[in-house]
This record gives sequence, structure tokens and C-alpha cells, in this order.
Amino acid sequence: MLGMLLTGLGVLVLSPDSLLIRLLDADIATTLFWRGMALALGLGSYVLWRERGDVRVMAAALRRPVGWGLALVFALSNMAFVFTVAHTSIADTLACLATASIFAAVFSAVFLGERAPLRTWVTAAAIAAGLLLIALGGAGSLVGRGAGIVTAMFFGAMFVVMRATGDGDTLPGLALGGLLVALATALFAHPFSLSAAGMAALAGMAVVLPLAFALIGLGPRHLPAPEVSLLMLLETVFGTLWAVLFLGEVPTPTTLAAIAIILGALSIFYSRQAYVHRRAARRFLQVES
Repeated sequence: MLGMLLTGLGVLVLSPDSLLIRLLDADIATTLFWRGMALALGLGSYVLWRERGDVRVMAAALRRPVGWGLALVFALSNMAFVFTVAHTSIADTLACLATASIFAAVFSAVFLGERAPLRTWVTAAAIAAGLLLIALGGAGSLVGRGAGIVTAMFFGAMFVVMRATGDGDTLPGLALGGLLVALATALFAHPFSLSAAGMAALAGMAVVLPLAFALIGLGPRHLPAPEVSLLMLLETVFGTLWAVLFLGEVPTPTTLAAIAIILGALSIFYSRQAYVHRRAARRFLQVES
């Protein structure tokens, strides 16, 4: 129950992320600079507070190659995400992003040699159909819709790298990733060009991003991965809803059909995964008793 509460709350907090990017009303470099700073300062401060100012914990996490790998992939994921939001609709962006976990499963099978069950490939085929619908008939530019698929692939790769950390702390790597984003865009950004409304959106982003990723990062410690992935789908629903309510950005019929296909396929997949996990847990308890 605690894991479900933490993850669900984290996803709800994260759901207005795309909306805040739009309300920031800045160029891509400026948006990325402030987004990176918010992640670096927010997550970095949280880790230092949690460890009572002991920087050795953060340094130890970043000394491992996987820590830097996580930082790099997280940085690329955020860059691709902001580019996508700037070039296509929020609904298209979040529909693509919802597929990240299945990309992670495919990458694990291809690059790590992990055996993927048949249902993974069936789900991947259904998702490919949904992504094709978005690519051919979604809102915004074709470049933006293509970037949405690339964003999902980057986030999928990030999940694989996070798995490679084992039980290690991922927050220092995410904080470093935010810093890399800020450094990469600092020369091209205009950080003090924001309007009053943009500053308000920035304040919201500074709260939303660190809090959401901290909560989502805690969830898997108390909840199996299938349930975490299923709860992450809520971002697509609520993020699209915020765009409709506050921006009047109504998804096209093609996008709605694609969202239905993608969320339906993922819901069935992760519900099945959760059932398999619970059954295995019950068998283990029976053997132990």
C-alpha cells in the first residue's frame, strides 16, 4: 500500500510537467537550462539532507560508471522530452512517453540477453501500431512526433541503466543528469527573459520535478515493478487532461485512438505481470510455511 501511495502521488505531482513547460513560454535552451537547474538543485539538496550533509554518499554513487551512464541518459531524455513538447501536442508527447517501459523490456532482451515472454512482443506490436497512428496523424510537426518516439526510447534506456544499479541509489545520478542539462544549454539560454507568468511556472517546476522523481524513486522499494509501471500510465491521462483544461489543447481523434491502443495494451500487459508476480509470491510463501 505504501509503495502504491508513493508512486501514485509521484505520478500525480509529475502530471502537470508538460503543462508547466508550455506555461514557461521560453525557448528550448532556456527551458532546458531552468529544468536542469531545478532537477540538480532539488534532487541534490534532497540527497544531502537525507544523508545529513555527507557528500561522500553522493560521490560514491557517481564514482561508478553506471552512475555517469544514468546521468547521461537522463540528460538526453529530458532534452528530447522538452524538444517534443515544443514541437507537438502534449497528448502526443505523453502517449509516446507511456511506451518507455516496453522499450526498456525490449532493450533488456536485446542488449542484456534477458528472456522476454511472448506477451512482451505482442504488447510491443500493439504499441508500434499506436505509435504509427501518432506519427501519421497526430498534431504538431512530423519532427516533433518522431522526437516523441525517440524520447520514449531514451527513457526506456534510462530504466535499463537504473536496473543495472541494482539496489544502488539512483537520485545522485539523476541530479547529475540535471546538472549536465543545465551546463549543456547555459551558453544558449536566456535565463532572465522570463515573464511574470513564466517565473510562476518556473517556481512550480522547481517544486514538481524534484518532489515527483523523489517519490517515484521510492515507490519501487515497496511495490513490484509491474505495479509501478501501471501507475506511471496515469501521467498520460492526467497530463492530457491538464492540457485540455488549461490550454484548450484537445487531442485529435487519431491521437485519442492511439492513446486508447497504447494504454489498453500496456494495462493488459502490466495487469498480467502483476498477477504473475502475486502468484509467484504466494507460492513462495506456501513453500516457506
